[in-house]
Amino acid sequence: MRVLDADGHIFEPEAMFAHLDDELHPRRPVVLRLPTDTEYGDVNSAWMVEGKLFPKIPGSGQTIFFLPGSERSLRAGASVGDQTLEDVDARLRGLDRFHIDQQVVFPTMFLVSAVEDVKLEGALFQAYNSFVSEACAKSNGRLKWAALVPFRDPEAAVKEIQRASDLGAAGVFTLGAVFDRQLSDPDFAPIYDAASELDLPLCVHLGWGSPAATQLFSQYSFFCSAIVPVIWGFTAIMASGLLARFPKLRVGFVETGAEWIPYAINQVRRSYKPPTVLRDQAIQGERRRLRTGINRDLYRDPAEWFREGRAFVTCELDEDLPYLLQYVGEDALMLSSDYPHGDPSADETYVEKLQMRDEIPEGVKAKLLGENASRFFRL
Repeated sequence: MRVLDADGHIFEPEAMFAHLDDELHPRRPVVLRLPTDTEYGDVNSAWMVEGKLFPKIPGSGQTIFFLPGSERSLRAGASVGDQTLEDVDARLRGLDRFHIDQQVVFPTMFLVSAVEDVKLEGALFQAYNSFVSEACAKSNGRLKWAALVPFRDPEAAVKEIQRASDLGAAGVFTLGAVFDRQLSDPDFAPIYDAASELDLPLCVHLGWGSPAATQLFSQYSFFCSAIVPVIWGFTAIMASGLLARFPKLRVGFVETGAEWIPYAINQVRRSYKPPTVLRDQAIQGERRRLRTGINRDLYRDPAEWFREGRAFVTCELDEDLPYLLQYVGEDALMLSSDYPHGDPSADETYVEKLQMRDEIPEGVKAKLLGENASRFFRL
């Protein structure tokens, strides 16, 4: 059976931004190397852009990743060239090591909404898409990628989606919130329309999408600060009827596990039809509904979207797979390695582990390992 890894990553190299135009080149992200005896420890590098450093390790508002060439990077089980895709053959050897046939690549530094200037962000996203598409083109079809587009400039985003589609993108990347804006924001409609028409799915990925929300979390929050925005994104999409409004759009929720999905579905259901009986008594029996943010003209039960092939989610092997399969169906779950991040989301040996799960039917294994992701990404 073909194995399609639904979530891999690139550690962006500085060379990615070497060719910005003359106006923006002085504002490009640059890497600062730090001593290993600071609070950053072996993550002894950080991007500087717009006068800010990220990842941000100490204090509140922590974001968690490392840069290629840092001490942690050099001790990782993947070479720097593999991490940055500057050595595509090394990445393919890494995939072979873990029995992976294809992989869809997502960013690392752009898991943080860090670039406030929309024009600069758009230029950096263009540079990212060009670099990653060139790298994937050297992989003999084994590496695919999700495009980055500037949601806060919908006109530019639509143009970049069209360009990225021509370059071979397999999806459109977003975080669960776009700075202070929800994914249901009406201004984003042209973006969803363009993705739909080009048959590119919306990939809602783990990350620190809202700087204001990120600031609420301490350094001991682990990945909670990056997972919560995806749950917000799910709620906004399902409550607003986004998939009904754009009937060709597919959406996937990536790198957050899947056991939150039943909870989130039930919360949307309760907002649509609250079980309370006191409300009706308080308004003397008049049939009214609470203002819950639900678009009642477009609402459908969220579980239906999963069962109809419009919504997907990556799951993790230590989750309750039989329960998830029963809840969202066997056609909506995808598996991924997170290679080469090597963080708490990663499970590079997931192919071998799933094969040893005797309670999972072989046909379901084939769907989890690649068939579902192939339908989601149209690969």
